[in-house]
Amino acid sequence: MAKIGPIILALLMLLVAGAGCSSESEQPTYQENKKMVLDMLKTDEGKQAVKELLQDREIRNTLAFDEPAVKKAVTETLTTEQGKKIWNGIITDPQFSGRLARAMQQENEALLKKMMKDPDYQGMMMDILKAPGLQEQYLDLMKTQPFREQIKMGVQDALTGPSFQKQLMDAISEALKKQSGKSS
Repeated sequence: MAKIGPIILALLMLLVAGAGCSSESEQPTYQENKKMVLDMLKTDEGKQAVKELLQDREIRNTLAFDEPAVKKAVTETLTTEQGKKIWNGIITDPQFSGRLARAMQQENEALLKKMMKDPDYQGMMMDILKAPGLQEQYLDLMKTQPFREQIKMGVQDALTGPSFQKQLMDAISEALKKQSGKSS
């Protein structure tokens, strides 16, 4: 809105200045022009003109991306009780919350990666994972058939892998050498 005020004021000043040029009287002062412009804006036609300007896509885009104004508006709405109520209502709208999540996804991922490196955050996560209720859920999950099937497949993949087979062969060779060394 901060950018529309000067635009409207400039347009109305041109109108007033143009109307004043047709008479032979002296030009109105700044205060007189200001009063005339404000009076015009208060009329139904003035209000309609402002509404039409606000409906213009280019002007709305200009207003929407005015970064300092957006920062101020968000800060003010997040810090007041009325603003908190408004945001709680907006966030419950699935379409809005979905678009907001998609728009913030990269920033959230970067923040999460940064937090995962923070020792304090790691400690809090460990406290959560150590919670007795969560541990019971993990144990219950481990008892399910799909989990056991997944573990079985993982173990089979590991056993058939060339690196594991080499390690196993090396361990068997070492054990045989130790065994033959004791029997001699």
